[in-house]
Order: sequence, then C-alpha cells, then structure tokens
Amino acid sequence: MKFYSRKGFIILAIIIFLIIMIIISLWGKVYPAFFILILALSYLVWMWFDTYYMIEGYQLLYRSALVKGSININTIVEVVKNKVQTSGTKPALSTKGITIKYNKWDDIFISPVDIDQFISALKNVNPDIKISE
Repeated sequence: MKFYSRKGFIILAIIIFLIIMIIISLWGKVYPAFFILILALSYLVWMWFDTYYMIEGYQLLYRSALVKGSININTIVEVVKNKVQTSGTKPALSTKGITIKYNKWDDIFISPVDIDQFISALKNVNPDIKISE
C-alpha cells in the first residue's frame, strides 16, 4: 500500500522563492547563480513528486528523493502523532506528521496525507504498536 507525503507550505514557499530568484538571475544575466538555483529547484521538485511511504509485507519503505530506506514493522514500538521532530531522519514535506520509534533508540519523522489510515495499516501488520498523541 502506497501513502504519499503531505505537502507543506514551507516547501512550497521555498519553491516559489527559487523560481522568483531564477527569473531575477536570468534578467540580471547572473548565470552562475542561475545554474545553482536551477539545481536547488530541481532537487526540491524531485522531493515534491517523489516522497512517499509504502507498506509491503512486514516492511515500511520510505523515499524522499535521495533519502530512502526501510524499517521492519515488527520492530516499531511506538507512533507519536502530531509531534515536530528537530533531529534525525525526516523524509517528509510537512511539519505535521508522525514520529515512528523503532528498535531501541531509532526514530523517523514522516508526514503521510492520511495519518489515521497509515497508522491503521501499520497496526494491521503489528497490533502491538503503541499510539501516542
């Protein structure tokens, strides 16, 4: 089952800002800045369209452009809803999401569009997952 990431305002604002800066750099004929801005914009657009989470068997697969990996769902201990994470792995496009705690010390922040449906799919695989608000 595939779940796409919620798209937040901050990433959208950065994309719009980069587009404006690209136009200004072209108009001012500042070509080195133009190419750097195009690279940054390309990476953000790639993230925008390629950030998702998949549940396949006992694996939770996540991908956000260059950031990708998998977690065994049976190792998930707790899911914390609506928590903003300041460190760690964050393959997410929004600040509203969930923190998944797995193994003993590991955690990851993700932002599926439908959080409750995503948690329900996780609990179908591993009913022992603790849900916190």
